[in-house]
Amino acid sequence: MTAIATPHEDASLLRLRRALQRAPLFAELDARNITAVERELARLVLPGGAPLFRQGEAADAVYLVASGCLGVFRHEDDNVDEPLLIAEITPGNIVGEMSLLSEGERTRSVAALRDSEVWRLSRSNFDSLTEHHPEVLPTLMRYVAARNAATPSKRRRQPRTFAILPAGPDVPSARFAVLLADALGRIGNQVQILGSDSLGEEPEWFAHCEMESSFVLYRADQILTPWTELCLRQADCLVVVRRASVARPTKVPFEIEAARSGAIFHRRRELVLLHEGRDPDPGSTTAMLAGGLYGQHHHVRLDVHADVDRLARLLTGHAVGVVMAGGGARAFTHIGVVKALRASGVPIDQIGGTSMGAIVAAGVAARWSDEELTERFRRSFVEVNPLSDYTIPAISMFSGHRVRGLLRSAFGERDIEDLLLPFYCVTANLTTSAADIHTVGRLWRWLSASVSIPGVLPPFNEAGEVHVDGGVIDNFPVRAMRRLGRGLTIGIDIDTGGALAAGAGVMEPWSAWEFFRRLLWRRDETLPIPSIVRILLRAALVSSTANAQEDRAAADLLITPPMNHVDLLDWTSFDNAIEVGYRTAMEALDKARAVPTGARLFVA
Repeated sequence: MTAIATPHEDASLLRLRRALQRAPLFAELDARNITAVERELARLVLPGGAPLFRQGEAADAVYLVASGCLGVFRHEDDNVDEPLLIAEITPGNIVGEMSLLSEGERTRSVAALRDSEVWRLSRSNFDSLTEHHPEVLPTLMRYVAARNAATPSKRRRQPRTFAILPAGPDVPSARFAVLLADALGRIGNQVQILGSDSLGEEPEWFAHCEMESSFVLYRADQILTPWTELCLRQADCLVVVRRASVARPTKVPFEIEAARSGAIFHRRRELVLLHEGRDPDPGSTTAMLAGGLYGQHHHVRLDVHADVDRLARLLTGHAVGVVMAGGGARAFTHIGVVKALRASGVPIDQIGGTSMGAIVAAGVAARWSDEELTERFRRSFVEVNPLSDYTIPAISMFSGHRVRGLLRSAFGERDIEDLLLPFYCVTANLTTSAADIHTVGRLWRWLSASVSIPGVLPPFNEAGEVHVDGGVIDNFPVRAMRRLGRGLTIGIDIDTGGALAAGAGVMEPWSAWEFFRRLLWRRDETLPIPSIVRILLRAALVSSTANAQEDRAAADLLITPPMNHVDLLDWTSFDNAIEVGYRTAMEALDKARAVPTGARLFVA
């Protein structure tokens, strides 16, 4: 346990007495006995981030929080290094009593989320208190029972306090903080910006600022000072701000508490790259990302308010994520849905998808306008058939050169990290038998992998692993978006059922001569059995159908344009698919406006 014992002081005694009056363990005691208890308590000052006790340790005391805030953490079996925050202990509450009552080990870890003041009552003093004052036990047990009966929130706890850490002397951190505060003010009621002039305040004062505000921004100094150290301890989220135009990124400021060993938890770390009126240069972002130190990075143009608003929503869990399913030519319906979302004032803050859905999503993440989305995809898929470069079918029916060329022409040498919106695409990793989520790497390469239908297009090889169309495993990756925990999720699914049908009179496989005769003399009629390309495409999507219901249930708003009338390879149904998507999305959004959760999608 990391703590500093200090002498009793008048101010701390006042905080203690206020906490004692609210604490269930001591609420039944009279003034004389409260005074006696005070003499048995030991004061501990915990810096933000310091552990109070750890899971598995012997239960030797109960603790009363006088100021600050403690967090209770559960260690997941599959993620030992990143425990889950399951409860917060605020002033006037106790922690550690359950393990003490059961005379067992600590079942959870507890650490200070802020600079905190706690008072320790040892096991012997606790036993003496309950022995001489048995009336306190019923109150304590009711408190424990009520806390255990409370239904824990299934939503991830979102940060409310942010440390703004400028990386470099020329970073306009003051201007950035003001713009971010304005954007946060459109989400919450009140936002405070605290600077180094607040250094001498007591922890209770900071707690009061946080209590009366929706969000608090701690604007740190450009070097490691006592004020910056306090910012690091007080913040839920550390926001590093850089100029994207700097050729060589400066050192990660203050190593973002990387030197602090033995911490129970690590605060969320975000990177903001400031741009001067233009999009990131292709390949320029990766060097800024410090090898995965940050949970997410954000491209922000300070003169574009929409960028700062998007950042505020992503930081606070009020973002809107959009997920697009694969489905061949049917996926063009996503363009219509995007047009409807934009026309209705629904922001698209992050986006992901599989196969053709990933390609449309990449266009949205690149901030293509409605007109660009329509014209680029019309030019690439309607005017030019992407599946026309037949090859010797040793690996696939088509060489894939045309598809890769179209994607490379559209997105250039841009990396996924360079996209203005956070983006991911999905591939099926045949080497590991898993669905891989891609958030880094050359964009056109991973898009071509995500659309590599087995047998139709050649697989994609990376570091000895074989990737094919993500629809083989996960054609509608909604749960990947939900795991990001950044807000609401809109899922656009495409029913690939009804994609294949055979004529009622076709009982035996056709010979090559029968196919040739049919195509030569009766070519104006639809073939009564599906082509090999359609068979392979449908087969690639069948295996992920079992996951579709779970993914649909995970979406906050599900949009399913009726596309069964469109063939999976009918690129000429482009305009019809867009119209169906637009109309279906508008109907779904009209219904969403009528419910509180749906109303959160819309930006005034």
